[in-house]
Amino acid sequence: MDRNKGIIVDHLPLEEVMIADIDGIEAPENWFRSEEDDSPEVPPVVIEENRGFSLVGNHRTVWHLKKSGKSMVKCLVVRSVVHVKPAHLLISNCTEEAMLFEGLLRRDIVTNRSRLADMLGYSRARITQLLNQLKLPLNIRQKVLITDEISEFKLRPLLKFLDDEVKLQAGFIKLMEGKLSGRQMAVFANSENFGDNSEIPVTVDGKEPKTPLDIPLDDPGNSIAELEGVFAGEEQENRFTEKIALTEKTDQLPEDTYTIPEKVKKLSETDMSSILRALGNIRDTGWKMRAADYMLSPKEMEFLEGVSKLRTGLYAEAMDIMEGIVSDDSDYHLAWYYLGRCSNLTESLQEAEEYLRNAVSRCPDNPDYLVELAIVLEKMKRHSEAEAFYRKSAIIRKALAAGK
Repeated sequence: MDRNKGIIVDHLPLEEVMIADIDGIEAPENWFRSEEDDSPEVPPVVIEENRGFSLVGNHRTVWHLKKSGKSMVKCLVVRSVVHVKPAHLLISNCTEEAMLFEGLLRRDIVTNRSRLADMLGYSRARITQLLNQLKLPLNIRQKVLITDEISEFKLRPLLKFLDDEVKLQAGFIKLMEGKLSGRQMAVFANSENFGDNSEIPVTVDGKEPKTPLDIPLDDPGNSIAELEGVFAGEEQENRFTEKIALTEKTDQLPEDTYTIPEKVKKLSETDMSSILRALGNIRDTGWKMRAADYMLSPKEMEFLEGVSKLRTGLYAEAMDIMEGIVSDDSDYHLAWYYLGRCSNLTESLQEAEEYLRNAVSRCPDNPDYLVELAIVLEKMKRHSEAEAFYRKSAIIRKALAAGK
């Protein structure tokens, strides 16, 4: 959606601001506005700070005026919640959208992510996904600001390489030069050739792999489309559905039905599932003393605090804790799972689906995640999709049990 068409600039409460008082990301070296660009300059969006203003929207307008030698510019100054929606409508760049959200939360113009999500009609998962862009290096964010063609979905795969500068920069160059779609970028980031000059991975006849739901993944108006498909091997899924209708009571599986990888990827928080089982009831206040025996990190203790809040029915507090965890570490799949649990328990089903798909995309062979997602889909009357997740969960449980 072109947000700029949704608001009439003449009706905005614009204020004249000294350009010298505006602090923001500088233009890339040798950047200039093309002489053929006759599009109207959209008013900058700024947030008032203790000293001066922070530029969060429409950097290119300010850059152009600076190069033209101008000293003043009419801006939308965001001072209260009244200005939030108009400011959001003025912004069409994904990084600037994240900068707006960060400024609103940092300056307490909006109290928390949940409130911001409600105001804009977003899910809390979507707010977190957008804010995660701000973890990317300055030079990447600077280059994203010069175009509105790059979506957050396309940038998302780069976040897994924040600790590897070489791969991070190589991946961004491939994104810019190859004009990859979000799905292509996700596939390429997971390939063995990521970071070199290899070709973009595609399937037969140059077509991108389809997702199970066959949804256009780059459709920004589709919240489900913002998440990658969880079954890259849908073809393998179809093989066993044709042979057998599997349930939890199945005694025998065809040998070629499903194969658990020899080594399932396990992140550090995988062990937290075992710790939760060992701790037992963590509703009482004594669980922290028992947890001390495990020498857990502050993040792991914070996670347990969130689970404790959930189990005592304090869902909003539990979600605030879990959202903070995934904001700091987007690969913490257990936190995504418990966000989905909270949303499911409070009947926020669309939000629950997004959270759980985040968990499944990071840990696709966890049967608990698959079952929870199936439950949510069943509540949404999407029975065929739910059945597929139930079946896959049952197969994984059976294969894991056989491997013990």
